[in-house]
Amino acid sequence: MPTVHDQYFGAADEVTFGTAVAVSKFFEFQSEGIEGKYERIDSEAIRAGTKVLRADRFATSAKGAEGDVKLEVLSGGFDFWLKHMFGKVTAGAPTDGLTAYTAEIGDLNGKSFCVQVGRVDTAGTLTPFTYEGGKVKEWEITNAVDELVSLSLTFDFATEKIGAGSGAYAAATPTYVANTKLLSFNGGSVKVAGTDFPVNDISVKGDNGLNVERYFIRPGAKSEQIEEGARSFEWSLKGEFNGTAHIQRVASAIASGAVAVIEASWVGPDGSSLKVEMPFARFDEGPVTVGGAETVAQELSGVALTDGTASAVKITYTAIG
Repeated sequence: MPTVHDQYFGAADEVTFGTAVAVSKFFEFQSEGIEGKYERIDSEAIRAGTKVLRADRFATSAKGAEGDVKLEVLSGGFDFWLKHMFGKVTAGAPTDGLTAYTAEIGDLNGKSFCVQVGRVDTAGTLTPFTYEGGKVKEWEITNAVDELVSLSLTFDFATEKIGAGSGAYAAATPTYVANTKLLSFNGGSVKVAGTDFPVNDISVKGDNGLNVERYFIRPGAKSEQIEEGARSFEWSLKGEFNGTAHIQRVASAIASGAVAVIEASWVGPDGSSLKVEMPFARFDEGPVTVGGAETVAQELSGVALTDGTASAVKITYTAIG
């Protein structure tokens, strides 16, 4: 009988937007919160003798699904998500069993995926929930002392299918990339303007600026969530006050003085790695205050910008396989 330990999270690229395909890539996950959106359209008409809305006088409007998943970044398989986070991924030639995937800002239109989550109820029944027409709306990479590198993805989907069916809707049998390793804070480092900056907490997040409200007067699901707003990227670093260089960037009177390169990287025990580069990180906040007889902390935060040529954020993921 299935238990909660048999629950799974799988995904696959779609060939046609909103048309499910059998999920083929599976990811170990910490939690997920994907749920269907179903609205009610109530009648507002007057009917003699009726003081309360009748049970047959409303319509259901299926509005797709949305939610998030939190994953631990492993040394294999995560190149799948880079394409949907950024739009452009370039794979290098395999070397010693490792392949470097470089993700930069590219076109997200025309790229979608299907997700299936296997959930187990209290009776021990595993039910597949299949989500079609998927897009990454937002994402965040985080790491802190005594923690593993984590990736949180916020999704938007065109449709939700509840329960097992045939083909792509049948319950999947999970298989995982073999021999993957964890990336942890022990293998991490952060540099600001080429100089090591010891931090105890880091976050880099992106918003893809998608229009997720493309509904029309017609049967079927909503149309593809297309890029509409400008993409935005935020970052934060928590560390110790080790000089005035960073706070001087916040206080700079000129634009060039408020910008510096930030590089964060993690190396795994098998030679895998994850590197996040922001060539034009703007320093917006970095308060330095004394809270008592203790080491003075400093939390820096800002946004990642571009010079019109370089990607505001670039990720290089060197993975097994």
